[in-house]
Amino acid sequence: MSPGMILSTAFSSIAASKLRSSLTLLGVVIGVTSVIALMAIGRGAQESITSRISAQGAELLFISVDFASDDAQDLTYDDVTAIATSPNAHDIESVAASLSAGNAEISLGATALTTTATGVTPEYFEVNGYDLASGRSLSPVDLISRSDVVVLGSNLATNLFPGQEATGQEFSINGRLFLVAGVLEPVGGFTRVDDQVFLPLTTAESRLDSNAAPGDTINVSQILVKAIDADSIEAAADQADVAIRLEHGLSFNESPDFTISNSAGIAETLEETTDVLVIFLGVVGGISLVVGGIGIMNIMLVSVTERTREIGIRRAIGARRAAVLLQFLTEATVLSIGGGLLGLAAGAVITKQFSGVQFLNTTFDAEMSVDIALLAMIVAGGIGLVAGLYPAARAASLDPIEALRHE
Repeated sequence: MSPGMILSTAFSSIAASKLRSSLTLLGVVIGVTSVIALMAIGRGAQESITSRISAQGAELLFISVDFASDDAQDLTYDDVTAIATSPNAHDIESVAASLSAGNAEISLGATALTTTATGVTPEYFEVNGYDLASGRSLSPVDLISRSDVVVLGSNLATNLFPGQEATGQEFSINGRLFLVAGVLEPVGGFTRVDDQVFLPLTTAESRLDSNAAPGDTINVSQILVKAIDADSIEAAADQADVAIRLEHGLSFNESPDFTISNSAGIAETLEETTDVLVIFLGVVGGISLVVGGIGIMNIMLVSVTERTREIGIRRAIGARRAAVLLQFLTEATVLSIGGGLLGLAAGAVITKQFSGVQFLNTTFDAEMSVDIALLAMIVAGGIGLVAGLYPAARAASLDPIEALRHE
């Protein structure tokens, strides 16, 4: 039989049982749709996360404690000062630090909520690229005098003072009264900056830490160093490394008790991590596709049983086993590819619906890429081929005489 005749016969056999074929197609459609939609949404989330980190600038360094080091010292405000005042820090533009103060119980009249409080140095907002919507930022005077002032994320300001200007208002954090100095522009992303309250580093240490005592060294959670430009990032990292080593009393032969990373490296690491997530989502969607393949195998086995006499007649008039095998494989593949094409269209529609959706103040631009579409179609075709192999082999192995006797 010619390829055209084989295809024509396959379509005729599928059309002969429209309802059964439609239900079989549905399993493949759901599978391909799941693969495409989940992987496209996963890619959108991946792009959102990595672009937000990359947007902080290729000139930003993050310094944190190396907890794998046995003799690691905590990072302190003295380390920040050491970097900022180092005579060799020619490639460093500015230095900032942050201290996670944990959960903050916020109250204002009848309003009570819990959010995250972060102690920061005045340079923190400029280093991260956070702009003010109103009011002022924290100042060196606030840091020195341990002022009870805060800068609010945009969401927190709206929740506390709906329909009002938050700047200049007062509210309580853990029972202590604070003044709103300024409000940030919306930042978005997974950092939840828009829901946080920022206060001077010294205030976070002395006012919100019940274990802190006057004169104690101020620990910091992270130090941020901004190089003068992207080309100076390695030199800035070396200069920061030298300054902290000297502050910690480490020789240059000793392993550092801190780690220095840049935003590009973090973005690359996150991209590798989220690649695993995207693949996992694809596998989850692929389970539905496997179920669709089982449906194809089932319908083809039924078809072989129903068409046993037809197979016997074809074999009796000279059809080879290979021709029978190819006929049933073609029918299974046509079913799977047909379902794949319908699933491709459905996946494109769902992906378009999810594109532009807001989540955690972040817009996901989920787009169906060519590689995802090709992967889904190849897998769909492969599953159809594999699912049809056993029924086709069974049909080809039928004894012509026994097949002709079948009622």
